[in-house]
Amino acid sequence: MQHLVAALRDALERLAKAPALDHLERSDRAEAIATWLDALNVATAWELAPTFAATGLDSVWLEQFATKLPAASQADALGWLEANLNLKSLLLQVEQSTGRIAELVKAVRSYSFMDQAPMQEIDIHEGIESTLTMLGHKLKNVTVNRAFDRSLPRIMAYGSELNQVWTNLIDNAIHAAKGTGIICIGTSMEDNQTRRRNRG
Repeated sequence: MQHLVAALRDALERLAKAPALDHLERSDRAEAIATWLDALNVATAWELAPTFAATGLDSVWLEQFATKLPAASQADALGWLEANLNLKSLLLQVEQSTGRIAELVKAVRSYSFMDQAPMQEIDIHEGIESTLTMLGHKLKNVTVNRAFDRSLPRIMAYGSELNQVWTNLIDNAIHAAKGTGIICIGTSMEDNQTRRRNRG
């Protein structure tokens, strides 16, 4: 039991640090693990392998885990390990999704200035950041470099309309960059007026 708990702890640490794999790498790793499990006569080899692969485990780690157990218990132990890792992985996905939803809700409220007066003092940087969050699905392959002058004062403006301006400018930059590359966004004060620079 101590061996199982220690192995699970190590596997969970690997899960937390596991690098994102592309589909082909994940498939190749899962196939290698499934082949090893098949050789061990694990009936559910092809069901267990994807979880182990996504966790960052390989057949070498799994073999070290299994050889410390009685042969008759190895399949059950591997099934127990996979179930725990799969559960933890699902919980991490839920936490990440919940965080993302909360972030989007906050961004939508800020972006639309929901329940706020049309004209008010606003921080243009908050508006730009909300806009970037709203356009996140288009920025997956784009690096955004920020050069913000944080000393800029708040300005009186129609927040939702101004955010629509940011949306159009940033969306045009993404389109010009063809969805990849680098977009530079900067703010500064010139002639006692706040300015925003956008460069793709």
